[in-house]
Amino acid sequence: MIITKIEYEILVWPELNPQFWMSLLPVNRPHELIVKVHTDEGVVGIGHTDQIPGIYRIDSSGKPSPNAASRILPDLIEPLLIGKDAGDIESRWNDMFGVTFQRRWNRNGWTRGQLMAVIAAIDMALWEIAAKRVEKPVYQFIGGSENAIRCYMAGGYYREGKTIEHLRREMEVFRRQGFTAVKMRVGGDSLDVDLERVAVAREALGPDVWLMLDANEAYESNDGIEAAKAFAAHDIFWFEEPARWYEGSSVWKRVAEEGGIAVAGGEQAAARWEASDLVESGAISYMEFDGMRTGGPSEWLKVAAICEKAGIPMVPHHGPLIHAHLVSAVSNGLMVEVFPNPAEYGPEDELEFTRWDRKYEMFSSYPEIVEGSLILPDTPGWGFELDEDAVGRLRVGQ
Repeated sequence: MIITKIEYEILVWPELNPQFWMSLLPVNRPHELIVKVHTDEGVVGIGHTDQIPGIYRIDSSGKPSPNAASRILPDLIEPLLIGKDAGDIESRWNDMFGVTFQRRWNRNGWTRGQLMAVIAAIDMALWEIAAKRVEKPVYQFIGGSENAIRCYMAGGYYREGKTIEHLRREMEVFRRQGFTAVKMRVGGDSLDVDLERVAVAREALGPDVWLMLDANEAYESNDGIEAAKAFAAHDIFWFEEPARWYEGSSVWKRVAEEGGIAVAGGEQAAARWEASDLVESGAISYMEFDGMRTGGPSEWLKVAAICEKAGIPMVPHHGPLIHAHLVSAVSNGLMVEVFPNPAEYGPEDELEFTRWDRKYEMFSSYPEIVEGSLILPDTPGWGFELDEDAVGRLRVGQ
């Protein structure tokens, strides 16, 4: 099965005003790279990623237009793949990964992170081709059997005008929707304010829902330990990225040991080697490696194998339509991260204070989430279809 053509689209959504905030950074306007890999047998695989800074820019007219990173696929990656066997996924991955340590990789100012994201999208498409060829969903093709994958809802973002009562109602909606695990942001305000927010979230969710906290690297190490000790009274399932980026994984280990809350991380790991360092250091109890950000399903499955040996569950960051298949296929897969679907909210739910996922609109079909579980479909491949009208509307010219 030979690769004959690769198509790609860059989608950019309008900017929100006001923005949602994580602990320190705003949630920027969504963007997406979509790839379609065609084969001589007529089987087409789709992959997508939203983790490529520099793939677009805002031009002098205020509109998004392609930027330097948009050329990584056609100029660098595509020539490595055309005419090659799509079914030999490991070889295709190694062909692409090899570029990251060759002279030409940064000729246009590209970064390794950008390259790894493009590799991820292509890798997804190749896995879908392989599964479609034998008419199976990806999760079954790679050995999974469970089709109902537990989700945790990502919420509790900061936003201008959002009050503690808005947060309470947001958490109550998540509970009514059947979610048994919810994550919220901390570190974007004073500890006293965040303690009140966490207490309200716990009260709204009740004692049986797992409550996770994400600091997005906001705290200096000692402050992170102090915060963990304070938050622990509210039965916190994990404390994610609890210390500043420059302090290293040894500080995360201190936060867990002295603060009394298990630590999650790994969403920013550059590849399996960096993820392995987190495991070997004892810094994390939950691995969030993001296969859509770096390396694709092939790399994610290697990280899962490393974590399985250490008894660490996989709880991947973002990308549930892809990651749910992978979580189903490994023995240490625990759950996936999801965001609110705006189509499921009414005016009474005050969606303007809940960070919803605008990227739902790029799909014409996608798996349902029922009582807090994502239901993987029995259709071949990843189980989603693109909405070509939405793609056309959001497309940035190439």
